[in-house]
Amino acid sequence: MPLIDSLMLCTSDFFKEIYTNKGELKKHANIKIFNQNQAYFAVENRSDIAKNYILFKKPVTYKNLTITGYYDSAMDLGKIGKYYFWGFIIDNDINQIKDTLNFVDWKNMEDNLLYIAKPKIRSINDDLQTWHKNTGTVVGVKTIPAPDTTEKLLLLEKSPNMNLLICSLQGIITPELLKQERPDIQ
Repeated sequence: MPLIDSLMLCTSDFFKEIYTNKGELKKHANIKIFNQNQAYFAVENRSDIAKNYILFKKPVTYKNLTITGYYDSAMDLGKIGKYYFWGFIIDNDINQIKDTLNFVDWKNMEDNLLYIAKPKIRSINDDLQTWHKNTGTVVGVKTIPAPDTTEKLLLLEKSPNMNLLICSLQGIITPELLKQERPDIQ
């Protein structure tokens, strides 16, 4: 399933990949098309923790993983910044997911509850397309991005009721940056 590989890049190409596979994916979930060549899985309300995910009508399989739904969350924490998370709900144990995706350089952030990979950072003064490798030691969802920066990373998270493979965009997010990174949010 190229969709997982595409998601793990944490770029807007993911939404083109959903569009490319829309025929197959429509069997699993409601797909909304936009910009003529992109699509996304529609959740009821990305700002509401009870409505920011959907469960697929039938699971999708990737290698030995069972993908049961899509997660799409947005939070505005004022001065701290905006947080966007999007990706898949996976019905396997977090360590099994990590082992299956062993081509990713996972960093254990929290006792097998949270792993991160591919951390990137940009300053508000950088060109829109510019992302730098984030070599900071305190990166992740539980930390606050440095002032005037945006972070982007891949997360593998064990939450109380679901295991998530998700991308995160967090910090200072201008409308232009949001449009580039998350074109599904109009």
